[in-house]
Order: sequence, then C-alpha cells, then structure tokens
Amino acid sequence: MKLKLFEVVTDMDKIDISFINKVLEGRDAIKDWAYILHDKEDTRAHYHIAVRLKDSYDTKYIAEWFCVAENFVGKVKGRWSDMLKYLIHENAPEKYQYSIDDVISNFDWIVEKDKNGDSRKNDIIMDIVEGKIREFNYTEYISAIEHDKYKKSIDNAFRYRLDKIKGVSRNMNCIYIMGDSGVGKTTYAKQIAENNGYSVYISSGSNDVLDDYKGEDCIILDDLRPSSLGLSDLLKMLDNHTASTVKSRYRNKVLECRMIIITTTLNIDKFFNNVFKEEPETSVQLKRRCETIIRMDRDKLYMKLWIPGKNTYGKEFVMDNPIAFIYGKEDMSSEQALEKLVNILGVTKEMITEVKDNIEDYKQIEMKETPFDKK
Repeated sequence: MKLKLFEVVTDMDKIDISFINKVLEGRDAIKDWAYILHDKEDTRAHYHIAVRLKDSYDTKYIAEWFCVAENFVGKVKGRWSDMLKYLIHENAPEKYQYSIDDVISNFDWIVEKDKNGDSRKNDIIMDIVEGKIREFNYTEYISAIEHDKYKKSIDNAFRYRLDKIKGVSRNMNCIYIMGDSGVGKTTYAKQIAENNGYSVYISSGSNDVLDDYKGEDCIILDDLRPSSLGLSDLLKMLDNHTASTVKSRYRNKVLECRMIIITTTLNIDKFFNNVFKEEPETSVQLKRRCETIIRMDRDKLYMKLWIPGKNTYGKEFVMDNPIAFIYGKEDMSSEQALEKLVNILGVTKEMITEVKDNIEDYKQIEMKETPFDKK
C-alpha cells in the first residue's frame, strides 16, 4: 500500500528519540512531520508520529525507515488536520489532553490543524484527480460527514478524472487463464493481482461484466463466456496501450486498470471461434492483446508469451500449481464429519445419529452424472 500521509505508533522503549529525529530530518521524501510522547495514560508509553510526504511511498519502505514492522505504519483516516489534533487528543475528549508544548514538529502544526474546510475539500479533489482516491476506496479517505458536505464537488472530481484519462496511453498487461472447473483459475488470478499490489474487481455474473467496476487496478473477467461481450467491446477493453470507454448498462466505464485477467474453460481459439468466427477480425487480434496465456490443471501451470514479430505464442514454460493444495482431495472420517456438522449447525453430538447402513467414510469422488443430468 502506498501512502502520502501516515502515522507511526511505536512503544517508547523500542525506539530512541534521537533516532526519530534522524529519520525525520534526514529523509528528503518527508515534507512535514510532528510527533508526541503519549505517556500519561493507562497504555504503554508510546510515540505518535504524523508524517506528510512529498510523494506516495510503499508502507514496506516507510517501515524500514523507522525500523518497525509494516503494521505499525498506519494510513491517516480523514483529514491531515484531524491527525494533528489527535496528537494532543483535541478531538478525543475522553482521553488525556496533552499540551501543545508537548508536540515537536518542523512546521506550524497548530495553524495547520485549525485550517478551514475549504482546504480539506481541495485536498479531496486533488487526491481524486490524481487517482489516490477512487470510487472503490473513497470511504477509506472521506468520512461520511465530508461526503455529505462535499458530495457535489466529489462527484465533479470523479467525472473530471475520467475525462482526464480517456484516450491516454497506458501500459496494461492482459493474461488469459484457461482450464477445467475447479483447478483454481479465479484464486490464482486473485493471487497474481495481490502479488502486484493491485486492487481487484471481479466481473459480475450478469451480461454486464463491468456493472460494479469502480476504478480498481486489476479486472478479473471471471468465467468469461464469448457471448458476454461483442468483439469490438472486448478488443477495446483489452487494448494494452490506450485507456478507452467501454459500454456498461447504466453508464459507460473508463478503464484505468493496469491488468486484465480472463478466466475461462475454453482455449483461446475455441473462445474466439465460438462467437466471432463470422467477424472480419482474426483471432490474432485477441491473441496479441492477451500477451500471457496460462493453461492450468490441478497440478501444473503451463505458460506462454506472445511473440509480436512471429504473430504466435512462444516456448511453453511450466511450474507447479501454487494453489493446488487448496483443491487437493481429502478423505473425511465419520467422526470428522460429525464434528463439522456440529460446528455448522450449532448443535450437540448427542442430537445426531449416524445412519448405520451408510458408507463409513466420506470421500470426495468425481461424479460422472448428477440427478440434474438425467432426463
């Protein structure tokens, strides 16, 4: 997670004040800082450090600066001025009220904490336009009161950002994952996004695959069927180099994603030919957009990259399926089944009686036919 405003809270006995000053004064990335020692409460004495950076940095690097674990670096919720007020508990009357003289800073933090609402509104607008605040995460940065107060400005800022990014160049990766049901395609797609630090949108089950898209970094077109999208819309969506507007039910969506992952049971040629065989475009148009193609089974992943100069996929590589253990077959004894039923139903063992002529063990088996298949 990247932050521009953050707080560090760490026990007094785990960090030296001279080290704090060295970090705060020695990092060019740091713009403003203020800190206080909270030592007059029932909790362990700790330093509360508020920092504003010139640009956003990943929390793992910030944690390294202060030699603390990453979970000790927190995002400032609400306004920067609220964070500054909290240093002396001005906005937490139920807590001990510290003196303004207890705060050490490199700027006039008292003036900053008392700034009016227009400054906060401007900060919100700029964070939206710059892409820090998006529709999917705005509740993490904007309080309910602020949303109600500045709603018109917030809506205008989101519209302005969409107009700003339409048609701009982008460098987007598209991955095509194919395999039978149950091999872990969706789980692995989410893992890829997580490995890249991307927020995730998983397409809806309706015909409008972008119905709930709100600016997430990675779009997973889950279990995509050829009938879900027209060819022109699909090719436009998968354009690796230009952000474009894609049709959606109530309003068209501008995709600002950095990755799109398609999961399907069909290989890419069959996917294309099932619906698009009458189109003037060839399957090459789809393939060159899906630069990475992955074929999955329960045990292995087989991967290939598109070679533009040859208009074909190159050499295939293989690796173990990293989530195969989640889907491994596992026997369940009668006693284990009983324990699980008790936990699920919230009853006691004495209330359940085993059917004696039933199979003794529960085993996961592959059914060749289900009752719903019979005619």
